[in-house]
Amino acid sequence: MYKKNLILGGILLALVAITWAWNGPIKNHQQKAGEEKNFLSDISFAKINRVEINRASSTVVLEKSEDKWKVGGTKTFYAKKEAVDELSFALDKLAKEKIELISTNKDKKSEFGADGKGIKVKIDQDGKTYEFFVGNSTANFDGSYFSQADTDKTWKVGVDLSSVFSRGEWRDDQIFSFLKERASKARFQYPRYQFTVEKKENKWYGTLPKKFVVTDDKVNKVLEVLENLKAAKIPKQDFKGTGLEKHSIIVQVTGEQLDETLMVGDCTKDNLCYVKRGSNDNIYLITKEQRDALNKQSKDLK
Repeated sequence: MYKKNLILGGILLALVAITWAWNGPIKNHQQKAGEEKNFLSDISFAKINRVEINRASSTVVLEKSEDKWKVGGTKTFYAKKEAVDELSFALDKLAKEKIELISTNKDKKSEFGADGKGIKVKIDQDGKTYEFFVGNSTANFDGSYFSQADTDKTWKVGVDLSSVFSRGEWRDDQIFSFLKERASKARFQYPRYQFTVEKKENKWYGTLPKKFVVTDDKVNKVLEVLENLKAAKIPKQDFKGTGLEKHSIIVQVTGEQLDETLMVGDCTKDNLCYVKRGSNDNIYLITKEQRDALNKQSKDLK
C-alpha cells in the first residue's frame, strides 16, 4: 500500500511538473519564439520631422514647421488638425505595440496588401529613416498588416494604420476661424462700389463712403458666414479660370489680433465658387449657397 502511494505520488508530481512546464517555460518559449522585434519602437511623433506617404496615384509629404505640419509641394497649406492628431496617435501607439509574425512567405505579402503596391511610408527622425509598407486592415479594423522591402516577412500590429495612411485629403479645409466678437471693422468691395462698417462702443455704424444706419443683427449675420468658413473642396491651385483676378466680392474683417480678407471669384457648373484668403495664395471652393449667403447678407447692410 505504501509503495502504491509512492507511485501515485510520483505520478502526481510528474503531472504537476509537466503542467507547470507547459504553462510556464514552454509556453513562454513558444510565445517568445513567435515574438518579433518591433523595428519601429524608437519612433516618437514629437521627434519626427518628415513623413512621406506614397500611394499608387499620389504622394503626400508632411514636413514639421515649428508646431505645425506643412503639406509639401504647397505654398501655405498645412495639414488639418484632426489628421495630424490621428497620425500622432497611430505612430506613437505603433512604437509601443508588439508585432506578430504572420507569414515568412514572400508570395503571401500581396494577400495581406503589404507588398508595397499600396501604401509606402517613409519617416525621417533625428537623421534616421524608417520605411515600411502598410497593408490591409484586419477583419475587425483594430489592426493592420505591414512589411518592409528587404524582407519576406509580414507582420500584424494592433493599430489601424491603413485607415490613417489612406486618407485622401491632408490639406486643411478651414478658411477662417475667428470669433465675430473680436471684429471691429468690416470692408465690403464690389466691382462698382464699396462701403465700410465699424463698431464703436459695442455698436455697429456705417462709416464709408458716408455715414449710414446699420443694425448689429445684420452685421453679425455677415460675420457668422465668415467666422467658421470651411471649403467644400480644395481645387487645383491654378488661378486661370477662377475669376479671382476680377473678383465679384472682397470682404475684409479687422479687429483685435484679426485681419482677414476673402476674395470671391466665379462659380463652376457644379455650383461651387472659387475663393481666396488674402493672407496666402491658397485657392478654395465654397458652395454657391455659402457665396449667396455672404452676398445677400453684405448687400443687406447697405
